[in-house]
Amino acid sequence: MRKAVIICLDGCDPAYLTHSMTPALDYIASSGYAGGGQGVVPSVTNVNHVSILTGTFPEEHGIASNYWYDPATGQGEYVEDGRYLKGATVFAGLKERGCRTALIVTKQKLLRLLDCGADVAIAVEAPPTEVIAAVGPPQPIYSAEIDYWTLDALAWTLREQGPDFAYVTTTDYTFHMHGPTDEEAQRHMGRLDERIGRLLTDFPDYALYITADHGMADKTHAIDPARLLARDGIHAVFVPPIKDRYRVHHGDMGGVGYLYVDEAQRAEATAALLAAPGVERVLTRQQAVAEFRLPGERIGDLVLLADPHTVFGELEAPLQEVRLRSHGSHYERAVPILAHQSSLRGSELAWNMDVLKAALRDLEVSWPQQQRRA
Repeated sequence: MRKAVIICLDGCDPAYLTHSMTPALDYIASSGYAGGGQGVVPSVTNVNHVSILTGTFPEEHGIASNYWYDPATGQGEYVEDGRYLKGATVFAGLKERGCRTALIVTKQKLLRLLDCGADVAIAVEAPPTEVIAAVGPPQPIYSAEIDYWTLDALAWTLREQGPDFAYVTTTDYTFHMHGPTDEEAQRHMGRLDERIGRLLTDFPDYALYITADHGMADKTHAIDPARLLARDGIHAVFVPPIKDRYRVHHGDMGGVGYLYVDEAQRAEATAALLAAPGVERVLTRQQAVAEFRLPGERIGDLVLLADPHTVFGELEAPLQEVRLRSHGSHYERAVPILAHQSSLRGSELAWNMDVLKAALRDLEVSWPQQQRRA
């Protein structure tokens, strides 16, 4: 049985690898596998991390956004703990099968959401004292340096705890701030690559999988769907699936939107939205469930899809020009997938969630949820 590590480079659009010097990743590509895959829509953090750690689509695991709105009460709340999961992530199942596991994340919210039984659980925002003593104090969440600390904490965990399976994710702050051709992004990729190279050297017993939860793209135009519809006398509640507490990254503006509208006004609302520049598609709940395999009870009556340059948000005006890098739509679902010492063929790695299937094969573990998805 080989041990396995999955590294999720949060927000790492494939273009970042194309434009950066990454000798360690190049070595993986030449000696193992490197290709393109896709994540699920909405292409936001919570939805894709849970898909990766369950090997399932949102229709099965139940997470459809970073923020959930209850139309029955008119109240909303952040999706930040395991109450919203329809089933456990891989950690509990691996523990039942005698495997020791580790989870390392940057954001505290992800630890509460994803930690369903990990033996070692570390959030870089509030790490254990023994990790600080070994690695040093972590940098702020809004920094590139926090990602280097995260990978250093992974190395410490592999060395000191020896888990059979580890999942680690960085944050996408740098990729929100800088595009693939920016020097800052290329420097960041280089420093991540250095640490990945040390992992290859120092931990040869581990199969290593690298992917991303979503990509990233420049946005120039923003729409507030609720304000837009209000001009025509249509009342609607808009919920951005990207919405979370880390607004510096994206300002709660992303390329997908959930909209709650009275049934009598949905046809009128759809026509008004499609007439707005930047709105590419308006799907009914049933259409979105069928196309993107979403849990119907946790999305809007209408699901909005933006064009490549547009985001939806809660704004001060119906339409607004913006300058930011964000994600959320199907245009940011493309992700890299790399595999080192994997027994899988490249054709079996089409989705970011497929890296879990690969890791379980390395661990010689059969897991019911994987069998259901197949």
